[in-house]
Amino acid sequence: MRYIPDQGRIVWSASDLKAAAECEFAWLRAIDAKLGRVAVVEDPEDLTLERAGRLGDAHEQRVLERYREEYGAGVWEIDATESRDADGLQRAVAATAAALASDADIVYQAAFSTDEFVGFADFLARDEQGRWLVQDSKLARRARVTALMQLAAYVAQLDRLGVPSSDRVELLLGDGTVSTHAVDDLLPVFELRAARLRALVADRDLAAGADGAPVAWGDPRGDLDVVACGRCATCELEVVASRDLLLVAGMRPVQRQRLRSAGILTIDDLAATPSGPAGMNPDTFSMLRVQARLQLESPAGIEMSRPQVPTYRVVAPKALGALPRPNAGDIFFDFEGDPLYTEAPREGRAEWGIDYLFGWVDLGERYTALWAHSFAEEKVALETFLDIVRMRRQQHPGMHIYHYAPYEPTHLLAMAARHGVREGEVDQLLRDGVFVDLYPVVRRALRVGSRSYSIKKLEPLYMGDEIRTSDVQKGDDSIVRYVEARSLHDRGEEAAARVVFDDLADYNRYDCVSTLRLRDWLVDRAREAALRPTPDADPAENAYRPSHRATTLAEMAASLPVDSVPARSLRLGAAAIDYYPREAKTFWATHYLRLREPVSLWEDSRDVVVIDPARCRVVEDWHRPEGARTDRRVLEIRGELAPGTRLSEGSSPFALYDLPAPYPFDAAPRWIHADHRVSVVEVLDDGVIVSESAVQGFTWSELPVALTPASPPPAANQQVAIDAWADAVIAAAPQLPEEPATDILCR
Repeated sequence: MRYIPDQGRIVWSASDLKAAAECEFAWLRAIDAKLGRVAVVEDPEDLTLERAGRLGDAHEQRVLERYREEYGAGVWEIDATESRDADGLQRAVAATAAALASDADIVYQAAFSTDEFVGFADFLARDEQGRWLVQDSKLARRARVTALMQLAAYVAQLDRLGVPSSDRVELLLGDGTVSTHAVDDLLPVFELRAARLRALVADRDLAAGADGAPVAWGDPRGDLDVVACGRCATCELEVVASRDLLLVAGMRPVQRQRLRSAGILTIDDLAATPSGPAGMNPDTFSMLRVQARLQLESPAGIEMSRPQVPTYRVVAPKALGALPRPNAGDIFFDFEGDPLYTEAPREGRAEWGIDYLFGWVDLGERYTALWAHSFAEEKVALETFLDIVRMRRQQHPGMHIYHYAPYEPTHLLAMAARHGVREGEVDQLLRDGVFVDLYPVVRRALRVGSRSYSIKKLEPLYMGDEIRTSDVQKGDDSIVRYVEARSLHDRGEEAAARVVFDDLADYNRYDCVSTLRLRDWLVDRAREAALRPTPDADPAENAYRPSHRATTLAEMAASLPVDSVPARSLRLGAAAIDYYPREAKTFWATHYLRLREPVSLWEDSRDVVVIDPARCRVVEDWHRPEGARTDRRVLEIRGELAPGTRLSEGSSPFALYDLPAPYPFDAAPRWIHADHRVSVVEVLDDGVIVSESAVQGFTWSELPVALTPASPPPAANQQVAIDAWADAVIAAAPQLPEEPATDILCR
């Protein structure tokens, strides 16, 4: 964004579409800063973001180099310039016009400029009809709406110039794939976003210059209804300065809005308010008020040499009963990973992200580390870790693997799937309840006087004099240090690299010890509440195990040269034939997780409806319809729909009830919810009308707490056909059968 004082106008770019979509308040404050009304807010240093930017530039250069090799002189490169260089910009715009009128195949960094817009398109490429196809290189592995709006902005510029443009746009993604989108789907949305930017700019009264009033925090600007994200650096300054409700841990935007509508504007107001506003669940209000009071009671706002112990309260003692009985074989586990690591793909799309350090401690705080500096080494580390866990379970059948937040089991599953090894074993550990996530226990059982429930904010409660004060405090910083160590190693500076690796291992060890100490601290709180440990769960149903067909094809592939076409085809086939069981496994693993975790941990997941009892009603009470065998009732369910939620008539989502369930229900240990299938009768703007049936003749008056996604449909005929194909391949061994599916795999 540029402000041209002598002309009194703002010129925005394609990146401003993204910035305004992320936080309109911050974007307006940026205009105010350019007008001299407020100080510029500097974004905090983010080493990981800086690295991502460098990798993105490198990705763009690789695409350019590929085009140079393919088209040679057909690539027209516009000289680099900046939007604030008026003469340079004018030359770039003229060069772009010449390139678009030429017989060039590719135009790199095409420049566009109008009274309100300036931008530089990564690539314009000729399509099959000779029209210009807008392309943008993005390090991301999937398309984002903001990136698509940037592409649409350049299509709009081509249309303005009367230059023929393609009916599609393309994102050249970081994993080597191309994401293609229809222009007709994007332009209407772009026009809405562009009109929104114009309205925001108009609100700033540019003619008043520095004498104009900056946009105020909490002022929606009337019908403009300015949206603030509440998280960025600009918002954070205002949240703290105004003691906004967003200071309260766990405060959701919709809850904040309801409280503000009732005149409750600050954390202090909330702490002092005796009862909640209409339309807010009383339990929700009570918990938010407790949170606000604890934060006000905790030491804060004082510069001290070490973190202060926050005030806490056990609000749900029974939730501490989710902790299993301590066992001599227990380990406390933590990953360190680099999400931007990648390797050149041997086949298919590039893989991203490596977990480079598997670390854990036992009850004696003895630390074990497994390092992985490549995908091949990650596979070895995974199998080594699973071997160790298997042996440990043999020695200590009741052992558990403790962690904080779901990263560890989630990544183990993803790793096993990526490397095609021991998926069933990881799944078995999950089904046996070996992994114990302490985060949902903390969130359900406790309220802590802290804005954050990250484990680092809890450590003053139990780490004592060993509280961390080292430089490597943030996980993102550790990633940058790891990249630094890899670079030192690659340059042959082994001693310097070892110093950094040792520091990272010490950081990881501390995290593992912290998890152990947190578990012990929670056990002490459970003992204070006279609670008994929860017995281990029985294995959950509907779990995925590799089929004998998949195993056989994988073994056949392993017997062939790794890069041969038959080996590659058999590996693809082995992965494909279990697609439906694997998808079902993923669903049920997530479903059972929801039964164990409080709603607050998954309320923003797609196809989840958090129910507001105050807005629900019984449409038809329990009755037995003519010809039916069981009683039914019809409910009008209203509440908060998670982003992206799609409900449809005839679907069968799960209704989740708090335990103890109001109907006969065999709950597994550590579950806090009961599930019950319902049928959607009608879809409403903010909810649904559902029909639910009695259970074993029992009826009830209670309402569910949430609706969660329906289970996937059974594969049935598709899986039968897939199995028949696999049997034919196995029967034809060592040759591959001559038929269409095999031909496709061999391409």
